[in-house]
Amino acid sequence: MPGAGRRMLIVEDEPLMASLLAEVLLTNGFAAEIAHDVIEARAAIRHFDPDGILMDISLGDGPSGVDLARVLAGQRPDIAIIFLTKHTDLRTAGIDESELPASCGFLSKDRVRDTEYLLEAIEAVMTDRPREVRHDMDPGKPLASLSAKHVEVLRMMATGYTNEHIARVKGVAVSTVERWTAEIFKELGIGGKGAVNSRVEAVRQFIAAAGIPDRL
Repeated sequence: MPGAGRRMLIVEDEPLMASLLAEVLLTNGFAAEIAHDVIEARAAIRHFDPDGILMDISLGDGPSGVDLARVLAGQRPDIAIIFLTKHTDLRTAGIDESELPASCGFLSKDRVRDTEYLLEAIEAVMTDRPREVRHDMDPGKPLASLSAKHVEVLRMMATGYTNEHIARVKGVAVSTVERWTAEIFKELGIGGKGAVNSRVEAVRQFIAAAGIPDRL
């Protein structure tokens, strides 16, 4: 069987998703344990000693999956890590590529119901082929034409912040934010005339790609 007795820790704060993943793993020969946050995960790593971790990036209040991955990269580099997330682009989660250990895989949650694909992804990361499991690097992903700066500004717009607030956070003039938003509209192919409000349409495209962002 694909699991061949390998131990996989599932770090997921959504009980239904965690149970689904555990069922798939157990059915395919893995030993599996569930943790719902970083504190539970750290305890499970000590007593369960997993070979790999399937982990959500966002784990509610407290440390994130990225925080745990950075610690493990230094302390337990032998543990393979695959991130599971609704985000098809790290930037829409407010995460820079440099924050992730190079050995991590990155799998969109909408693919985990495909058991064969999930098992292949686990095998790739556990055999030092993580770049084969990096959906965030797909050049055809939504918002791919935007720079990291533009995605950050759009994310703040989708959070509901005004240009004035964004300017204060970024330490720039309001006119600079207005220029950035105009660049975003152009990259997304949003015209300035007609019945559609450009800002609302840009936010709509962000939410369609990444969901409603948490307010910072």
